[in-house]
Amino acid sequence: MTNPLSRIRGRGERGQALVETAVAFPVLLIVALALVQFALFYQAEGVVTGAVQDGARIAAAQDSTLGDGVTHTQALLQAGLGRSAGQVAVRGSDGGSSVTIQAQGRLQLIIPWAGGASLPLQARSTISKERFRVGRGG
Repeated sequence: MTNPLSRIRGRGERGQALVETAVAFPVLLIVALALVQFALFYQAEGVVTGAVQDGARIAAAQDSTLGDGVTHTQALLQAGLGRSAGQVAVRGSDGGSSVTIQAQGRLQLIIPWAGGASLPLQARSTISKERFRVGRGG
């Protein structure tokens, strides 16, 4: 014959496991979403930085214009960020002996209950223009 007290104790342990799971699952889900969001932000930051650097390099080339660099930067952002690239503005400036390409925008969070929150994305690159000079022969 089984003890009725042991049956009650067994049900309580099953209930305790269910409660622990109900408490732990949302916490683990939030941590997983935060990790994915961090990875997406880190990747987007790298894309913006690389695009700005490459765009400035193109703009500083001997036969290129500042517009070529800005266009190249926008194309790289579109390739790397997809539809998020529309939220990043690219500007270029010519300082005479150097060119600067700057990108600034926002990355939307993937967390649905954040209410349209976003993280800042920005990068700036300044590169000296290429100049070829004829030197004296010796």
